[in-house]
Amino acid sequence: MTAVSRIQLWSAYLGNLFEHYDTALFGFLSPFLAPLIFPEKDPVTALILTYAIIPLGMLARPFGSLVFGYIGDAYGRKHALFLTLAGMSFVSGCIALSPTYLQAGILAPIIFFLGRVLQNFLAAGETMGGAIFLLENSSERRHDLLSSFYSASTMGGYLLASLGVFLLGHYNVVDPGWRFLYLCGCITGLFGCLIRRSPRTVQSTVQSSVKFSQTLVNLKSMFWTHRKPLLLIVISSGFAYATYSMALVLMNGFIPLVSTFSKTEIMKINTYLLVLDFCALPFFGWIASKVSREKLMLSASLGVVLFSMPLLLSLEGASLAGVIGVRVVFVIFGVAFFAPFHAWAQRLIPPDSRYGVISLGYALGSQLLGSPTAALALWCFQKTGMVSSVSWYWIALATASSIAIAMTLRSRSEFKERHVA
Repeated sequence: MTAVSRIQLWSAYLGNLFEHYDTALFGFLSPFLAPLIFPEKDPVTALILTYAIIPLGMLARPFGSLVFGYIGDAYGRKHALFLTLAGMSFVSGCIALSPTYLQAGILAPIIFFLGRVLQNFLAAGETMGGAIFLLENSSERRHDLLSSFYSASTMGGYLLASLGVFLLGHYNVVDPGWRFLYLCGCITGLFGCLIRRSPRTVQSTVQSSVKFSQTLVNLKSMFWTHRKPLLLIVISSGFAYATYSMALVLMNGFIPLVSTFSKTEIMKINTYLLVLDFCALPFFGWIASKVSREKLMLSASLGVVLFSMPLLLSLEGASLAGVIGVRVVFVIFGVAFFAPFHAWAQRLIPPDSRYGVISLGYALGSQLLGSPTAALALWCFQKTGMVSSVSWYWIALATASSIAIAMTLRSRSEFKERHVA
């Protein structure tokens, strides 16, 4: 591997790690921040309201994907990625200085909401853009493995965020320690910006002469042309986001409600699970290159349809081994689906419109379908009192995703048959 390719790798991986560290912090901190943001509410209501802040960026992400998708397709991937990372660093620094309810009253949740909106706007260009930049500068035979490593950097961000929150909870310094975690993210992002400004970091293979996305009319035409793969990406990314939200966000607040485990104990388990997730992604990327990415993704989504409800039912009053076992299975579902996701999505869209279409699809899916998962699941539990109700929305997304992946698997098989004929 050349020096240039190493810089490309670190540029993509570090930016993706920081973006997910930054956005994951709020999810992991939610059980601890809930009484700080909504101290006048009962614990369950405060947690629901705090979780509800997570999907409030759903309007910002699609808009961000349009803005940075245009920049990435028309002026090069490197320009878009530098702007997203620099912006995320700035927002992290601002959130670190945000007041709590006792300091600013109702302004506190409003400020957190605005921070989430800006984070989602900028993250829309970073998440998919980094993967596109990475895979466009590598050979097709390595795409599944590199996709899994890129997904591993996503988990690396989650892991660092989870570890930080666990340590704060363990030493009982969540407030004001949570501010330090956001400052660390700000510094990491600035370091990533320095790497991306390196003159040895190459530009995208797409030239800046791509101008078709410069007007709203042409944007509409582009999305309409690729409407079918766009819809498939929306559905699949929504399920992928929901799966990780169930395993690594919701469970941190839900399990203490139905068991004797404390929030700090659950965060400790969560950190270990993220280590498993991080290590397993390259393995499942290798499997995808051997058995086909579509078959692996379909197996994961069908697994959720068949097993999520009985696994959730087993959590009520479960032992430590039972809690860990259920969450390990949930994590495996997420790993198996997400490891080849980037390679799968990029095959659906041609290079000249790839950044815009994939970014918009992921933004719509993750925010409109995936990010409400924790709040909706907890709301269903509050209304019904049934542990099984937590899985209803997740199963619906898994069913839709199974159909979407099956369609691409069938299309790929038909293409091979025509090619052989």
